Amino acid sequence: MLDLIYSFWWLAFPLSGFVLAAWRAWLAHKARHDTLNLIQTYVRSGRDAPPELLARMGGT
Repeated sequence: MLDLIYSFWWLAFPLSGFVLAAWRAWLAHKARHDTLNLIQTYVRSGRDAPPELLARMGGT
């Protein structure tokens, strides 16, 4: 078993890259979700959301 780990030690680098990419995707999803909740709060109170929030969601 130890020989297998020593033979494929280099797999730690691509696997850590996958983990990092998944973490960043989750953080981006959480940021979009929080922004959407904030926009919904503005809409429920009858006010227009600031253009900065809308631009953050739409990317424009």
